[in-house]
Amino acid sequence: MKIVIALNENLGPGFLSNAAACIASGLFDGEKDLLGEQIEGADCTFIPITKIPILIVRQNKKPWKELLDRARRNNLKHMVFTSEGQSTTSYEQYIERVRGKNLDEVEIIGIGVLGENKLVDKFAGDLPLLR
Repeated sequence: MKIVIALNENLGPGFLSNAAACIASGLFDGEKDLLGEQIEGADCTFIPITKIPILIVRQNKKPWKELLDRARRNNLKHMVFTSEGQSTTSYEQYIERVRGKNLDEVEIIGIGVLGENKLVDKFAGDLPLLR
């Protein structure tokens, strides 16, 4: 299992980090087996982290629709993240901005996928790592 997150590389570093965090949190929803256990240290508790790789790649001028079609074709768990989600100050605002909308009515800034390594590699094969 692996996660790949494709992002619009033109976003600034803070927006890229925020988008990656939001997408990863959404993909982990309901996936308890992919997280490790809480670890008790001598003077602090270390929270569970992922047991699987998370790669961040560049959209590389591929249309979002093409990437979404790849995810669907490979039966990958997937999600989109939009500027509407990134530019709100509350989850309620986000709901208001995207509820009932088609993908062509929002501004996609990232897509994340989760699945078996080979299928995820097939999704991301021509997308370079974000550096």
